[in-house]
Amino acid sequence: MVDIKAFPYLGFVRFDLPNKEFDRQFNIYFDDHIQELANKPGYSTSWRTKEMRGADFSYNDGLQEQEYQQIYSIKEPGVFSSFPANPPPPVQEKEPWRRDLGNWGRVFYRTLSLIEKDNRAGRCWARCEYHFKGMGAAETQFQSDTAQHLKRVLELPGVHRIWQLQHAPTPAQIGAAPVGKYMNMFEIDAPENLFDPSLGEDRLPLKAGQEFAGRHFTRLLLKAEPQR
Repeated sequence: MVDIKAFPYLGFVRFDLPNKEFDRQFNIYFDDHIQELANKPGYSTSWRTKEMRGADFSYNDGLQEQEYQQIYSIKEPGVFSSFPANPPPPVQEKEPWRRDLGNWGRVFYRTLSLIEKDNRAGRCWARCEYHFKGMGAAETQFQSDTAQHLKRVLELPGVHRIWQLQHAPTPAQIGAAPVGKYMNMFEIDAPENLFDPSLGEDRLPLKAGQEFAGRHFTRLLLKAEPQR
């Protein structure tokens, strides 16, 4: 499990690749890229995910997000010092997929808690976003109530670990802020471990004054551990 005291933030780099002509080259490049970053100072474990979509998959709700997400456990957002060139540099033959990369963004969250049931990796990730309008003591209590709720969710079969996250605005962010200030992220075996499609709700709904902002399921493509 990631040491959240040493690496208290998660950075999400998100984009679409609508044209799949160079999908294979694109994925090979980013598999290598997240391992390269995981090995750098200030970075820890990294992951690549792809949104679960299609006519036979209707569990997602809220505003549609980018198809690919690279997630980095980091010391602080400042480790991302680069910003995309505008206009972007000409596309080289060795990286043809750059021609089709679009809707690029980067957002950061502070990890409030991370709990784990076992050391197994889940094949699927879920992101549940929400708002809370209270402030001060009310918001602190809400965070505490959420943490207790997530401990109960962790007891469900097929749920391996859970992050409790809060959006962290920073100059390193690129693009729009997330639709929800808070996000719970679950590493699970399948969407049904968390979401009951027959009920249209989480198996253990959180009812602590929050407002729903989005629910998204992804397939885990790769996990990269630091090799130091």
